[in-house]
Amino acid sequence: MGTGIRRIIYSRSTFLLLVLVLIRLPFFFRDYVDRDESTFILMGQSVADGYLPYDFLWDLKPPLLFYLFGLIEFIFPDSLVAIRVFGTLVIFGSALLLIAIARLAELKNGFLVAFVYVLLSSLFGSVQGVMSEHIAVFFMLAALYFFLKRKSVPTLFLSGLFLGCALLCKMNYAYAIPLLLALYAVLYGKELPLRKIVKHMLAMVGGILLSIFLVAIPFLASNRFELFVDSVFLAPYEYGQALHLSIGQKIQKTWWIIVVGLIVSFLSIRRMAPEQREAAWAFVIVVMATIYTFFSSATVNGHYLLQVYPFLALLLLGIVTGRDYRPRMAWIIIVVILVSGEAMLEYYRLGKHVVATGKFYNGSSLIAIEEINKKGLENEAVFFADYHIGYWFIDRYPLTKSTTHPSSLARPFLFKYFGNLKTSSMEELKYLFEEVRPRVVVSKNRHLSFFEEGSSENDYFRHVKGRYYQPVFEDSVKRIYIWERNVVNPN
Repeated sequence: MGTGIRRIIYSRSTFLLLVLVLIRLPFFFRDYVDRDESTFILMGQSVADGYLPYDFLWDLKPPLLFYLFGLIEFIFPDSLVAIRVFGTLVIFGSALLLIAIARLAELKNGFLVAFVYVLLSSLFGSVQGVMSEHIAVFFMLAALYFFLKRKSVPTLFLSGLFLGCALLCKMNYAYAIPLLLALYAVLYGKELPLRKIVKHMLAMVGGILLSIFLVAIPFLASNRFELFVDSVFLAPYEYGQALHLSIGQKIQKTWWIIVVGLIVSFLSIRRMAPEQREAAWAFVIVVMATIYTFFSSATVNGHYLLQVYPFLALLLLGIVTGRDYRPRMAWIIIVVILVSGEAMLEYYRLGKHVVATGKFYNGSSLIAIEEINKKGLENEAVFFADYHIGYWFIDRYPLTKSTTHPSSLARPFLFKYFGNLKTSSMEELKYLFEEVRPRVVVSKNRHLSFFEEGSSENDYFRHVKGRYYQPVFEDSVKRIYIWERNVVNPN
């Protein structure tokens, strides 16, 4: 590679990193960005403390995610900044892989593809945190990079290894993986000897299985392999089928992303050059197989879309447009400024908070903890119905497995996968409030957020509050409500 080309790549890469840091830096210090990220941090802490994933705490996501969070928390104890820096580096790595894939597959606008992904992965909703999708996308891009390279046993083995890692961070990629294997067989079935095809496919499958085996080793060593299978494979499958909606109802909730995926896929296949065929079909497979999982669960939200953003960008800017765009850097900087309003607002909030308190860390859970400490309740059992990153800040664990991610309380069909014999949310709530009996309850609403306000579960919660608890703090603007269990009438 020539010096001039190398200089351009490095300068553009540096620019992407600077944009990422600019957009994400003020959120390094916010306690609570998304419920999922807070749960990953708690699960990671349990791993850093020596527990198996799912054994002490429980969440629906695959285990590699928790090992990675646990590693960061082991190396940098109690550092939220380290976790957020890790997320930034993962996104930056994905951006570099997008540039490399575009160059390898002879696609256009590699830098713009990476730039668009950097923006979409950082600007909107809850994605300023470190999401499972960020990490899974990195592994999927690494897998596709080796999949598209010159075919050999080592490169395809690495592709399989990274495919397995992507799966072990986000199960939504489960359908894409066998389809990519099938794509290889279809594209090269007539060009290569059968023996070579079999050898290459075995290399990919071997890589996938090795990644799963390596992650399963701690469970095998502890004779807890059943826990691994239940939590990693069976629970996500049941979650995907739990709504029991008709096909029409699922389409109603996901039609727009299905239409986008189909249009982009159709245009890409129509306009691809012969040398782009393999890459185009691989990206189409990842996009449509992932969108199928959205349809299957009838759920599309902002951070789910992170899984398809880079591949849609590769198809649209790399193939469909049919031309290279070379915007001036000044225009790109203007775009960054225009779309980073939320980051600028967060800089303002952070600066205001630092001036007022002298501290960088900020957010609702920290306000709640401060109020709890003022009441002399810092040594009492706390149930964070919301803002559950608060457990991490006070160096405690959630009170039950079902409250590791508060939404699990509303998913009784998952209870059996973490050894809970109760069959309803009401049973679990009664256990929580009548046997565990937290002294303090923290919520962002006057009701439990994961149940309908008029549900029987919230009727029970209102009854418990009225009889056993008294409000000790309320901020309707910041949405923080704290109740203390009565000392006079705890029962």
